[in-house]
Amino acid sequence: MDFASMDTTRTHIPPNTNSQKKRISKRKLNTNKEDGIASDDHFKLRKIIHRDIERQRRQEMAALYSSLRSLLPLQYVKGKRSVSDHMHEAVNYIKEMEGNIKELEKQRDLLMIPNSIRHGAENDSRFTDCTVTVSPCLQGGVQISISVDCKGKIFPLSRILGELLKQGLNMVSCVSAKADQRSLYTIHTEACDMNNIDHLALQQKVIDMINLDL
Repeated sequence: MDFASMDTTRTHIPPNTNSQKKRISKRKLNTNKEDGIASDDHFKLRKIIHRDIERQRRQEMAALYSSLRSLLPLQYVKGKRSVSDHMHEAVNYIKEMEGNIKELEKQRDLLMIPNSIRHGAENDSRFTDCTVTVSPCLQGGVQISISVDCKGKIFPLSRILGELLKQGLNMVSCVSAKADQRSLYTIHTEACDMNNIDHLALQQKVIDMINLDL
């Protein structure tokens, strides 16, 4: 037998393609399962974080609502339970406070206007017909003479005496009289140090006390 003439080529056995496909499909399935598990874990984590944030937000809002409610007067929250009612009443309260502030500002501005302007010329001429002289006394001290037409008004004698005391002048005597519808006041005072007494300044101070509106 001629072995040389024999076909020595080995027969090629093709691989089992079905087994390979199964292995590949199995690997893909495992990969998809792992990806699915990771995706589910990520979704659950995001859900937990969102739930915690939402719970914290609700707690903060509840605390703010409670704080707002505590600041409102009782008549604004009595019988009202819902948050929307509280918010509505808070708006009403703020508007009322704004109105009160504007009214108080008007009253403040009015009080800052001098009485002579607020009440007209009547108070402007309250004691305009008034003469004040300040002179040293022979016995020592200072004599203050006032001649005024009160026109039915009350002369502020106690106010003047109080101011003299603040200026360091002690009253020794005070004599009043009336002549030709005028009131005459003679005040005799003394001081420990007469060198510190400015007669012109004291005269102006007495005039200011006479015309001062309280």
